[in-house]
Amino acid sequence: METFLSLRHINKTFHATRALRDVSLDFMSGEVHCLAGQNGCGKSTLIKIMSGVYRPDEGAEITLGGKNWSKLTPAASVAQGIQVIYQDLSLFS
Repeated sequence: METFLSLRHINKTFHATRALRDVSLDFMSGEVHCLAGQNGCGKSTLIKIMSGVYRPDEGAEITLGGKNWSKLTPAASVAQGIQVIYQDLSLFS
């Protein structure tokens, strides 16, 4: 299977708060993923980095669709095939 998205050494801090520390993951083409965990563990921050909403701290490597991205944008992530369903109860009403 081909790697669709590769994240290496993803760190994110907000002032004095470290939201992510050295996260590395690979997502293969055709897979569907769900991130689950306790409140405050960094799920939303990681998803926002993957979808181009946030930029990771220096030293991160993001490869999407075979291309290295230093400044991934929301439009670019959608164009490359990333779709995010945000947790919102109004989706189910």
